[in-house]
Amino acid sequence: MSVILITEHNENIYDVTKVEPKYIRKRVYFKSRHSNRLNKFYKKCVKLHATMGVAEEEPPDPSNYLKKRTEVISKFQVNPHTLIPARSPPKDPKPKKSAADEERNRIPTVEELRKQGRKEKSDKNFVSHNIKLVKEMKPKEPIPKLVIDRTGTKKPLSGGLEPVFIMSEEFGKPPHYLLRFVKKHNKQKYLEKDTEGLEKPKCRYITKEERDQLLAGLKYNWEELQKQFQGLPILTDTIPKRNRKVRIEEALKQIEKDIVLVERHPYIWVYDDDVPKKS
Repeated sequence: MSVILITEHNENIYDVTKVEPKYIRKRVYFKSRHSNRLNKFYKKCVKLHATMGVAEEEPPDPSNYLKKRTEVISKFQVNPHTLIPARSPPKDPKPKKSAADEERNRIPTVEELRKQGRKEKSDKNFVSHNIKLVKEMKPKEPIPKLVIDRTGTKKPLSGGLEPVFIMSEEFGKPPHYLLRFVKKHNKQKYLEKDTEGLEKPKCRYITKEERDQLLAGLKYNWEELQKQFQGLPILTDTIPKRNRKVRIEEALKQIEKDIVLVERHPYIWVYDDDVPKKS
C-alpha cells in the first residue's frame, strides 16, 4: 500500500469552473456622412439653450395679427414676429358686367319658353326608359385567359389555344356507342321480362316420402350428436374441451330448429342447387 504525502497546501479550486471570456468582434454599423455636421448643429443648440430649455419669447401683439398674403421668416434668421409685406398689391374688384352680358345670362321665364315653343318639363319617363335599356343591354364578356401555374398567374389566350371543342354541338353529350349499348341492354332486359312467365319454375315440391326421409335423417343426426355430447368429460378445464362442447351444443340447437320447421310445414318447396334464388 502506497501513501501520498502532501507537503504543499497551496491548491486553489475556486478558478476551476471559470471560463475565459471569448472575444466577440463588434458589428460595424452604418455611419452617415452627415453625422459630423449634425453633431455640430446639436452642440450649438445645446450651448444656446443650455439645460433650461428653449429661450422664452414675448407673445405677439394681438393687434398685429397675420394678414392675407403675408408670411413669416424662420426664427433662426429674423424675429419670428416680423411680418413680410404683401408681394403684390391687392387685385381690383371684379369689373361690372355690361347690359349685354346680363341679358345673355338671364334665365328666361315660363311664358317666354312657351312663346319659343319649348316645353316646361319633358314628358319622358327616364326611370322606365333606363330599366328597358338595362334589360336589353348585353352583358360584358370576360377576356379569355389561361392559368399557367399553381399560383394563379394568367395570360390572355393566343392563337391555337382557344377551347374550340366546348363550343361544338357534341360537347356535353354521351357518345353514340354508349347510346347504342344502353339501347341494346334495355331491349334485352325487356325480352327477359316478357319471357319470365314462360320459363319452368325455379323450385320443386317435396313429396311426402322425401319429407319423411328428411325428417328421419335429421333425427338420426340429432341422436348421434347427443351421444357425442353425453360422452364429453364433465370437467372442461382446457380450451379444446370447451370449444368442442360449444360446437356440439350449437349443432344440436340447429338440428332441433330444422326438425321443428319440417314438422310444422307439411308442404315444402325447395330450390335446385344450380339455380340461384332471386330476392
